[in-house]
Amino acid sequence: MAFSPAMAPTTASSSDPLDLLRQYTTQRRPVELLDKDGNLTTDLLTATTVRFGEDASFARDTPTSYLRSNSDSDQYTLSALMHFLDNRDQSFYDYMKTASTMGLQAVSFGDRGALVDYLTGKTPVASSSAHAGEKRAGEDGGIGGSGSNEAGRRTRVRTQAPDDAVLASDPARDIMRRERSLVTTSSALSSGKSFARVPDLIKELNPSKHAKPVTDATKPPGAVRRQSQRKRANPIIVVPAATTAMINMYNVQALLGEHKFVDSRMVMEQGGAKPREILIDHVLTRSSTEQTLKFRVVDSTQDFTDADWNSLVCVFTQGAAWQFKNWIWKTPEDVFNNAMGLYPKFNDEKPKDSIKTWGISLLNIERSKRHMDRATIVGLWNNIEQYLARQKPDFLV
Repeated sequence: MAFSPAMAPTTASSSDPLDLLRQYTTQRRPVELLDKDGNLTTDLLTATTVRFGEDASFARDTPTSYLRSNSDSDQYTLSALMHFLDNRDQSFYDYMKTASTMGLQAVSFGDRGALVDYLTGKTPVASSSAHAGEKRAGEDGGIGGSGSNEAGRRTRVRTQAPDDAVLASDPARDIMRRERSLVTTSSALSSGKSFARVPDLIKELNPSKHAKPVTDATKPPGAVRRQSQRKRANPIIVVPAATTAMINMYNVQALLGEHKFVDSRMVMEQGGAKPREILIDHVLTRSSTEQTLKFRVVDSTQDFTDADWNSLVCVFTQGAAWQFKNWIWKTPEDVFNNAMGLYPKFNDEKPKDSIKTWGISLLNIERSKRHMDRATIVGLWNNIEQYLARQKPDFLV
């Protein structure tokens, strides 16, 4: 039966979204997202329904039977578990930040390990503490009791985190616990009655700042300076962190490096891991010396230095302003005044209204004609080279 917008998502009485999510994850079967009009979408935020093939459909935020370890009543929603699965390779800090900006329920630090093992099929049950939930359900007429199977279906699967893992659920506390003080105010001031040693301590903490430059006596003075000017960071391309984005870390290597579009879901279904960083060599077509530039591709700016921001060349976006939260530029318009913007989409799709004032370019990709990919990506690289020549010519020196 075709899905109709007028039909509300239904849940089969014998199907639990947790069971189906585990089943589809272990079998690497695609889960479909539908928007309010019943159309397929790749954006979890715009989706209202999650469809597991012909098995069942659920509202996006349907509570599952997986109980939070630090709560007797709070269950993880289907959207929270799907977002967690897509971003399980992120650091806890990055994951929490993304979940917060998207307005999604976050999986606690203490639940992460057991939840991944359970949903990916490494363990048959979440943890031994799940039996406690089964026992309670039995007493209430659920599993192991005289009640109906539906009562048993309401059993909450929960994990029990060790004390230190629960304490670590606070990201700031986790970071502070791993810090090691090298020099404190007290240790500096207790270095004798004289303050003569304070400058030495400062040099120990900042050796690169106070080190004298090393020069080559065989070269004229200006040669060393010109060499240091030419050495700079690689040009940087940023893609969205969301696995639902059309272009992300799963398929950007194939797009920019191999000149072909590959659906990121296919890469994930084949068990491909998400890289933290990708380096792509590109031979400049507009250069007479066949200069090769090594582009650095990332999906997070969390650890960016001033040099990294200055080296930012291109940004792929799916049209969500939250992608730029905590960037040094406050609005998407400011971002794309300082970097080339690209909105990838299939050529038969309409772009989001949100990007109309952003001043970015559309990257139109054929939905099924893969032989057209090369011409599209060659044109994209030409546009990037033109942007470099116009806005960041230092990379072309």
